[in-house]
Amino acid sequence: MTAKETKTGKRSGKRVVTKAHAFWYHICQFFLYLFIKLYFRSKYINSRNVPKSGPTLLVANHQSFLDPPAIGTGYYRMTNYLARKTLFKFKPFGKLIDSVDAIPLDQDGLGFQGVRETMKRLKNSEAVLIFPEGSRSFDGELAPFTSGYVAIASKTDSVIVPVAISGAFEAFPRTKKYPSPFKKRVVIEYGEPIPPEVYRSMTEEQANEYIVKKISEMYERNRPRPKSNPK
Repeated sequence: MTAKETKTGKRSGKRVVTKAHAFWYHICQFFLYLFIKLYFRSKYINSRNVPKSGPTLLVANHQSFLDPPAIGTGYYRMTNYLARKTLFKFKPFGKLIDSVDAIPLDQDGLGFQGVRETMKRLKNSEAVLIFPEGSRSFDGELAPFTSGYVAIASKTDSVIVPVAISGAFEAFPRTKKYPSPFKKRVVIEYGEPIPPEVYRSMTEEQANEYIVKKISEMYERNRPRPKSNPK
């Protein structure tokens, strides 16, 4: 069994992460952390808010290709990432992101397979990072969130952790082929975990609005500010 493989229980079909796979994941996580810390001066706020165990759905705004590694390197826990199917077409890169638990999804949405695999991993008490905006921001601002993730969290009894990332748009916007190191500090803030009993007390739309508000507040607190011109 290679470092990237996981084994599945024959009777239950439960995904079991091997020690070799966990070792490979954390090696990749460590070097990505060093790269992002060095080139984008990343700052992590309240990363301890991410539960160390149990089904956890991290919900974040989406600014850049930097978002998944920047968010996922802020804490030690292994996390599953959603990635467009097209990213798997280039085999070397596809194998790499597959080795760190990427879940392929259709570009226009999660799709049935993406939803099924996400729920499977949450039911297995794993952590999944999701971007409900669907695509990277065109201007750095938050776009409307689709609320379907609330139902996914509810059906899997998951804790929801709101996450806000800022500075990634300035460092690597969708209009650029390559990132611009040192341009702006990338800041990631992890909100307080929201247990099922809290968001289940609301409608799906109300829960989504509540979570978006939390993310917006963190984003506004940490977003890059224009330099003031001295008179």
